[in-house]
Amino acid sequence: MAGRYNNIFGSGPTGVLTTVLLWVVALQISAWISIPEMRIAPTFRWILIALFSIDAAVLLVWSHIILPPSARAKTLITTGPYQYVRHPIYAAFIWSGTAIMAMVYKSWLLIIFVIPIHIFWVWHVQKEENYMIEKFGPAYADYMKTTGQFFPRFTVNQENS
Repeated sequence: MAGRYNNIFGSGPTGVLTTVLLWVVALQISAWISIPEMRIAPTFRWILIALFSIDAAVLLVWSHIILPPSARAKTLITTGPYQYVRHPIYAAFIWSGTAIMAMVYKSWLLIIFVIPIHIFWVWHVQKEENYMIEKFGPAYADYMKTTGQFFPRFTVNQENS
């Protein structure tokens, strides 16, 4: 049962919980050392919240359509959002989730905390990525070389240069 759970959800539940805890820590530190709130026009702040929310929703829905939970750890998918990042669901949470929280709480420190959150996730998904290498071999190793973990790799095609 635990193996099936890990195949479906991977690092997600523990990663999400840790990320939320890091958000709380950032907000507590902001209050403790009195970091000023962002001074951002309310309309612009709500536009940013809407854009980050749309980004997260599109990534989450698109990821679930391309790779439904029933197919996880059974098929190597490199299309849809997976052609840009290896972990689009986690990426949505790391980048858009943190941005949404930063805008809601007007917190500069939450924006800065995206760095330790990203570093945590890089470490946290190593077991999952090692499993994928075992399961899919060189195909996954090649996929790792060309596709960013949580952020797209922008490379110039050498053949056309």
